Formats: sequence, structure tokens, C-alpha cells
Amino acid sequence: MPNTDRIALMVALSLALPARATADDTQRASEPRRVGEPRRVGEVTASSVLAFGLMPAASFGPSLAATLRWLDVSMSAEARVLWPLGRDPGAAPLLGPETRIYVGLLSLCRHREAVFVCNFVQSGVINPALEGNLKPQEGGDLRWLLTSGLRGGAEWRMWRRLELRSFLELHLALERPHLRVGSIRKWQTSRVAAVAGIGVTFLATPE
Repeated sequence: MPNTDRIALMVALSLALPARATADDTQRASEPRRVGEPRRVGEVTASSVLAFGLMPAASFGPSLAATLRWLDVSMSAEARVLWPLGRDPGAAPLLGPETRIYVGLLSLCRHREAVFVCNFVQSGVINPALEGNLKPQEGGDLRWLLTSGLRGGAEWRMWRRLELRSFLELHLALERPHLRVGSIRKWQTSRVAAVAGIGVTFLATPE
């Protein structure tokens, strides 16, 4: 075989083999995942949340969640701290700005492409800071909070291991903290509350 023919054959093979490998990789990536094959192993999400109805005024704070995910189902545990952005003079002028809510939340979610829907239960405690020398009535200071509800949201891939995530929650209060001073009930958690949040998610095992 002339040298020119050999050179042409070698060039053709060197171009064809990488193209075939790329085609095979593309075909494997487009194949559906096998049952039981994990999509992601773990995720960590840091968010900022804005809540209405859990305190006399709107409240704001950080949230940190750890998530385990299989295919299109995930389960997460989340910790939040909230403090009031202001006060409601007609509801509870005696609650000071140092009042805090510490809650934990467990959720089970279903994912479809960039959208997810969750059921959750939330439990926590309110640490009221009363102004002046006011003291709650004995037995009239119920601090435990218990809610359940639904969450819906969306996620957008920003980078290989980073996502932007936003969500909206609707809470139904099962245990409603209240505060009495003397014989007067000054404040009680609303029966229905809403929470909005936005944050970033780190993917421990990206797709």
C-alpha cells in the first residue's frame, strides 16, 4: 500500500474512533436509569425564609437542610431559626424583638424535572422575650409549636454541583402557642401560616 494511502487510513481511523466513543457516551447518557440506581446520594441546602402567621409579625431567618434523594423521591431534615421583623401593636405589643422560634422540619418530596412537591411536619419551641417586668400567667405560656402542610417549589442548575432553589409552604397549626398576661390572652399563633424561601443546594453526588 502506498504511503499516502496508509497515512489517509490512519487519519480516518483517528477521527472515527473518538466520534464513535462520543456517540456511545451520548447513547448511554440518554438511556433511562435502571430501577434502584441512585440519582443523587446527598444534598445540603442553605436558605433564607420569610414566615407569616407563626409570630405576631412577619418573621425571617436562616434554614439548613440535609437531604437524601433516590431517583425522583427525597427525604430531608431541616433546622430553622426565626425572629420577628417588627411587631403587631394590636396583637402583642409586649413581645420584644429578642423573641425567637426554633423549629425542626421533616419532609418527603416528589420531584419531576425542575419542580417538586412535599408533605412535611414541623415542630419547635417559641422563646418569648417579654418587655419590662411583665410575666406570663402561670399555665398561660404555651411555647410548643406543631404544624403540618404542603410545600411546592422549583430548582435551577447553576453549576455542576450547585442549584438555586425556591419554595412556598402552607402550614396548618396543630399545636398553637399562646401567651397570657393576667387573664388576657395577648397573642396566639395563627391557625394557618405561610413560609417562602430561597437558597442554594450543594449536590454531594451530581448527575
